[in-house]
Amino acid sequence: MKVVNHREIAECTYEITLQTDVFFPAEPGQFVHILVDPPHQLRRPLSLASSSGREITVVYKTFGEGTRTLANKKRGETVNVLGPLGNGFTLPEQKKVMLVGGGVGVPPLLWLAKELHKNGKKVSAVLGFKSVNQVFYRRKMEEYAEVTVVTDDGSSGEKGLVTKWLDPEADVYYACGPNPMLKALEAQLTIPGYNSMEERMGCAIGACFACTVETKDGGYVNVCKDGPVFPKGRVKLP
Repeated sequence: MKVVNHREIAECTYEITLQTDVFFPAEPGQFVHILVDPPHQLRRPLSLASSSGREITVVYKTFGEGTRTLANKKRGETVNVLGPLGNGFTLPEQKKVMLVGGGVGVPPLLWLAKELHKNGKKVSAVLGFKSVNQVFYRRKMEEYAEVTVVTDDGSSGEKGLVTKWLDPEADVYYACGPNPMLKALEAQLTIPGYNSMEERMGCAIGACFACTVETKDGGYVNVCKDGPVFPKGRVKLP
């Protein structure tokens, strides 16, 4: 895919838009597997922030050498992309929906918020970040939801953990972020919910079992193929 836009939107956080010559039938909650130039032979799973059929946008954080190399990609250059992959979000029957995102778990929820708003749902969103210099997509999310930003140090929005600022009127929730956050939400909330898990992956098609997690009924599922979105309570969150 060809890079048509690439920019830093927060500290060490980048938004890249890629264009394809073929139709790309993706939905909120799905992801792509990106191969950075050699010698980085392992693909990186990145959640989709949007897809128009011919263009996709993903957001990523520079954690290591591979993503730092990706950050140097310029407009007009190409990126090898596998996808769309995984099972995305299912729109709820409930009217009042709460979205809870942590860091780079926010982008797929922005796309979901747009679809929920389009379908007449009342949406609230709690977005968690470490500090003010890592906050992104607040204004975009406010187009579709009532937004509460929470930072660890209180430098933007509220201070503390996202679990302190949840919407008590929500009928269902959707969450994407670190596993400890997902686990805390499951423990605190009594309403139905869906968790989009972040896991390291090898093949991203269910063949290598690198992202296998245990379910609460004693079975196993692959995050890449069976997820990354799972109903609340289905998997044992690490």
